[in-house]
Amino acid sequence: MTAVAVNRGGGRPSKGLRKFIGFRSPEPTADGIAKVAAHKGLTVTEYLLSVVEPRLKEDLAALDQDDYQQELPIRIAS
Repeated sequence: MTAVAVNRGGGRPSKGLRKFIGFRSPEPTADGIAKVAAHKGLTVTEYLLSVVEPRLKEDLAALDQDDYQQELPIRIAS
């Protein structure tokens, strides 16, 4: 069951339903991500989403294109 927060006129507007995705990275990578995010005035999550989302869209589009390609009905001579 997923709880949906109700905004009662105060605070930040909802960004919609969220799902946690966690992963481990080498410490220098994590430190670099935090440093760049802070420099840009973003949270680590916001920064990573800005980096991942464009690539994800490309990869999903490629998957969709593969779904439309079908195997040709060619028999292999034995």
